[in-house]
Amino acid sequence: MNITSFDQPTLNLIHKAFEIVLKENHIPYKKIGIVEDGDQLLFLYEGKTEKVHVFKWSKAQSHGVSIGVLAQSVLSPIIPTLRTL
Repeated sequence: MNITSFDQPTLNLIHKAFEIVLKENHIPYKKIGIVEDGDQLLFLYEGKTEKVHVFKWSKAQSHGVSIGVLAQSVLSPIIPTLRTL
């Protein structure tokens, strides 16, 4: 499914795709979230500590992209960082 809008069902699907990618890469977490903030999307990550880490990317770059590809492209560069949190 390619992203055409950022309504709540789409954000829920993106959240699920992020969970799958994290699980596949053996990245533990307490909580994660996907939220909109103006023209950006935010990935909220709570790891071993109670501190929430925020990673941002442009909504415009996400239009027309499949949800699975989006999850991989956002998470792949930050997986080494997530392993340390």
